[in-house]
Amino acid sequence: MKAVTLVEKGKVQIEEIPKPKAMPGALLIKVTYCSICGSDVEKLYSPMWDMEGPYRDTLPGSILGHEWVGVVEDVGEGVKGWSVGDRTVDGKQFCGRCWYCVRGMPFLCLGGRTRGYPYDGYLPPGAKPGPNRWGALTEYVVRGAAGRLKVPDHVSDIEAAMSEPLATGVTSVLNAEVRLADAAVIIGCGHIGLSVLAAAKAAGAAPIIAIDKIDSRLEIAKEVGANIAINADKADVIRQVVDITGAGPDVIFLAVSSKVPGIVEQAFEMVRHHGRIMIVGNPAEATLNPSQWMVKEVRIEGTVHTGEAMIPSMKLIENGQVNLEPMVTEVIPIEEAQRAFESLHNGTNLAVVVKP
Repeated sequence: MKAVTLVEKGKVQIEEIPKPKAMPGALLIKVTYCSICGSDVEKLYSPMWDMEGPYRDTLPGSILGHEWVGVVEDVGEGVKGWSVGDRTVDGKQFCGRCWYCVRGMPFLCLGGRTRGYPYDGYLPPGAKPGPNRWGALTEYVVRGAAGRLKVPDHVSDIEAAMSEPLATGVTSVLNAEVRLADAAVIIGCGHIGLSVLAAAKAAGAAPIIAIDKIDSRLEIAKEVGANIAINADKADVIRQVVDITGAGPDVIFLAVSSKVPGIVEQAFEMVRHHGRIMIVGNPAEATLNPSQWMVKEVRIEGTVHTGEAMIPSMKLIENGQVNLEPMVTEVIPIEEAQRAFESLHNGTNLAVVVKP
């Protein structure tokens, strides 16, 4: 079967690898669509390629991809509740034994594999874990059946593939405790930022202000649900946001991966007293004065996608509470995977869905 594998920094190839088989307790799934996450792009262009070390050694031959939807083609021994033809999306697996799992927090599992990584139990008998060859930028994957989420009949395949990034947005909004009519600012309108925006809209935030430096992304932000869109290169963002909200927004979501300095500091200056700043992306390092932090009583928190958020994510899609399709700017065949990665790296596309 065809698979997209990492070759070197900035380069992927189409490789023929053996088609896997359904193992006991697992499902063989034919991938319908796989969206490329910003973290996938970061791995391909990572500075780690230029360094020596264990992480660098795991990159060549890896198969990325964790935002996907597929159709069950075969059901492993002992699996109940699943049939050939069922559709499913990715989700986190967990070990059930670590400190977090036994305390009811499997989404923080220390031992389970997540996204493109295999559960050791689903490797062929006698096989040893090698390169990370279990992402979904390929034609088939094997995944454990336990805890896997089915896709409702009237949810499209592309919407289903985007349910995983939406789950990041749902987690961020839940962690931020967004309430009805909370003023929310999303800084960075890539597909994670827009997933946060969609979830904030569904939670009843108002107004929702989208900030980016690319006008085309701001137009899409308005389609997804932003009330106001501001180009950071063309406005005094802090003054404008404070004027709109009266005292500053209740919550700011930092969904940027830019290393331009000062973004966190600007968010701190912009947010109201007792407000919240949620770090969803990977901004530049910041310097904050602890006494100012204390006086303003701002809550600053990092947040990542948890597996349990997939359920409310799919419910929002199923019931028409979010509009995700404007985020997908191109569907690209797997044979053109190199172009897909390059288009995200250079900003030509916002979100790309690869079709094996």
